Amino acid sequence: MKQFLANVQGVDGYLIFSMITFFTFFVGLIWWVVRADKKYIQKMKNMPLDNQ
Repeated sequence: MKQFLANVQGVDGYLIFSMITFFTFFVGLIWWVVRADKKYIQKMKNMPLDNQ
């Protein structure tokens, strides 16, 4: 029983770490989109795509 409880506690640590990573990534992504310069977005929009 002790090994089972130790394994469950380890999973909780990974769950919390993954949720914090997930939340931080998407908050950063939203922050980047909101703060992106309009000239930069237009420049990226006008980039040619390499169609081979």
